[in-house]
Amino acid sequence: MPIEDLRVLLVDVSDRGGIARYTDCLSGALRAEGVAVSLAAPKPRADHGLALAHRRWGADVSGMARQRLRLRRLAEIGPSALLLGRAVMRARSDVVHLQTEVVPPFDHVAVRAISRRVPVVITAHDPEPLEGGERSLERQARRWRAADAVIIHGEGPRDLVERRAPGVPVHVVPVDLPLGGPAVSRDHARRSLGLDGAPTALLLGLLRPYKGIDLLADAWPSVAARVPGARLLLVGEPYACAELDRLVRSPGVALRPGFLAEDDFNLWAAAPDVLVLPYHRGSHSGVLHRAVATGTPVLASPSLADEVARTGAGRIVPMDGAAWADALVAALTGAPPPPPPVPTGHATAIGTMAVYRDVLNRRAHGAGNRRHAPHRRPRRGRAHVRPSPRAEVAS
Repeated sequence: MPIEDLRVLLVDVSDRGGIARYTDCLSGALRAEGVAVSLAAPKPRADHGLALAHRRWGADVSGMARQRLRLRRLAEIGPSALLLGRAVMRARSDVVHLQTEVVPPFDHVAVRAISRRVPVVITAHDPEPLEGGERSLERQARRWRAADAVIIHGEGPRDLVERRAPGVPVHVVPVDLPLGGPAVSRDHARRSLGLDGAPTALLLGLLRPYKGIDLLADAWPSVAARVPGARLLLVGEPYACAELDRLVRSPGVALRPGFLAEDDFNLWAAAPDVLVLPYHRGSHSGVLHRAVATGTPVLASPSLADEVARTGAGRIVPMDGAAWADALVAALTGAPPPPPPVPTGHATAIGTMAVYRDVLNRRAHGAGNRRHAPHRRPRRGRAHVRPSPRAEVAS
């Protein structure tokens, strides 16, 4: 099938946030390469007739009582499954590409049902669940095992995904999308946000415990004592937790709660001297790519080492309070990491199209549907480095 005839349905239940931004950028990049893309998402992001059920998430439910949240999730299952099925039927695509769960905890059932009609690709943005726990990991793994292929963003999680979903092709497609807006200078960003020239570190986006809030609470008092006027800004949607309460009580820390509009997100990403990513879990960060787009250097934890090395985003700091205090002091007193290079743009689209071509070729030769194929471990490959000849996307 010539690439100009390829029809893809992107499925993303998020109405905002990093994955929504990724999906929108991926959609634009694929269209620029000649792929016919449809988007199934909540209104108003969805293409006409492809709206999915809105699902409350993040800070909207973080303070909700467990029983109330469980009842809400149960009530969402029917509409979510119905609207997903309708979108797949209406789109009449050659490939369905899921960016998020749509019908938890029964996503694997939905994926298996769709895969009987059309190949399904899943992007596992965070293969190790950010909430942690074996139960969450197994729920993700059931989805992977039902799919025709899984995309991950770095080599680090490959063994985890292959071990949990044997026989499913796993493709590494690094992020090279312009996730940020037009770059602005730090001075312009600070003026627009009403910030002065004080030494500034920033934690941006969803403010969740896995992002190392406890480690910042350990490190920041020493930074404040050693760098006069230093401030740590916490900007985004907060999750109620004891670690955040402790950090906010530290000197020089200011919380700016609330969801950020796209233009404001770009300004905040450009404003600090350094952006901090002390994540306990996660091999990929959309916020890191926002920093890359705006030229803001980052300090990041070892879990993000591969992505930092590939993008040149900044420095890796061990998960130790004293080490983070020293790194922050250096970054705020004239020795920040070098600014990252600007992303080139098209590699993610090319790598993703190689995955589409591979699953379609496997289906055509009877190997894509594992219910009718011998069980075997896939050949390890790098879709982003050198796709196999049958995965080439050029017509």
